[in-house]
Formats: sequence, structure tokens, C-alpha cells
Amino acid sequence: MRKEITFLAVCILSFQFALAQSITTHQYRRVAPENMQEYLKRETTYWAKWAEKEVTKGNLTFWAILQRVGGVNQDTSPNILIINTFKDIDKGADWGSIDAMFPDVKMEDIGTADISTNMHHVFLSNLSNHIRAENSTNDDYKFVRIIYHDTKNSGQHLAFEAEKWKPMVEKAMKEGQTNMKGWGNQAIISPVTSTFTYSSYSYDIFSSLQEALSPAFSDDWTAPEGFWDGFQENYNKRNSNVYRIVVGASAPAE
Repeated sequence: MRKEITFLAVCILSFQFALAQSITTHQYRRVAPENMQEYLKRETTYWAKWAEKEVTKGNLTFWAILQRVGGVNQDTSPNILIINTFKDIDKGADWGSIDAMFPDVKMEDIGTADISTNMHHVFLSNLSNHIRAENSTNDDYKFVRIIYHDTKNSGQHLAFEAEKWKPMVEKAMKEGQTNMKGWGNQAIISPVTSTFTYSSYSYDIFSSLQEALSPAFSDDWTAPEGFWDGFQENYNKRNSNVYRIVVGASAPAE
């Protein structure tokens, strides 16, 4: 039986295999509303099984399909995000092997190129900053808020997240002052252009859409004194969207 592993269950484990050569890609696609049901059927029925086998082979350590919830320009902007983490980006994955996995199914009924359009492709390097709430389970990981950060000094921002934000979120989780079930971040390698100026991304995980759309911290939560020192001066802008976790696969924790 196919194992459907939710996105954060995968991401939380990713610190176990955050190797120097490990590269993650964010591939954004546009699927017309009338094709969305068929598109998700193909991803969950065929490509999820393919991804599990690629994980077993050691080509992939992580694969997931996310569906955007809401947002602007819904008639033209990407509404699917595919995340792959490659053990060796030059080797990649054995994309053509899916044909042999389903010999009785026509490739035209497996492939997704005819019902989707690739729009953006982002390369990221893995970091070891991945945390989750104590006693959380796979059932808690249903929605993710993905945030792209544009900062003047990316190193300063990543240091802030590792040294201040991460331990603060961990403390808030333990004290029940946040509805976040997990958090993590990565550095963006490419592209770097005048229109794509983001240098890192982070994700917040929630167990419901209501929580994903609500303030992440309770009313009695307060940041430590000096917590935001230097943050605003270094920060330019952000791009944030909420996604539903559809399906994923990952290598087991070592």
C-alpha cells in the first residue's frame, strides 16, 4: 500500500540528511481549475509511488506535492508547488522509470505535462534548522505557509533565524503559545535576478487552515527584549502563500 507521508513529517526529518551536496528544488506549476482533479489524481496515484521508489534507490531524499490555497492572480499564477530534494543534483532522478512501473497504463494518462505548465524553478541549499512541536503527529501536518525573504544581508537574516527565531519558536511550542506545529528554513541558491530578489525561504506548519490563517502566537506571547534589533533595517520584503499538503515521500531518519 502506498505510504502518504505529509510534508512536515518529511521536512522535520530533513535535518537528518542535510548533506552539503543535497539540493532542494521548488518547481511551481499552473494547473487550470478544470484539470486540477485529474492532475492531483495522477500525482497521488502514479508519481507518489514513483517518488517512493526513487527514495528507496537513493536518488531522492524528499518529494512533495503542495496545492496553493487562495492568493492573488488566481487565474494566472502558479497553484501547485513540487518540492524535490536530490541526493546528487547532477545525477537527478530516474524520471523515465515510471513507465515500467505501470505497464498497463498509457503514459498519456500518467504524465502531467499536458495538463500543467511549468512556471518557476528555484534551487535551495539545505540547512539544519528544522523543528517540530512535541507530541505532534503526521495528522497535525496539513497546511504549510511558505515565506520567501528578501534581505539586504542574507547571512545576517539566516543568523537571526538560527540564533533567535528558532529557539524562540521552540520555547513558544513548549509553553503552548503558538499554533505552529513546525518550522524550518533554507537558503536560496538560484535564481538571483532583478525581479526575483529573495535569498532564503522559511516554512510554518499548521494542522488546519484556520490556524494557518490566524496569528501564529497567542495574545500573551511577547518577544524578548532586543529580539528585533537589526531585523527591520536588514529586511526588504517577503512573499507568503498558504498551501495544502497533498502527498509526500521521504527517506527514513538515520
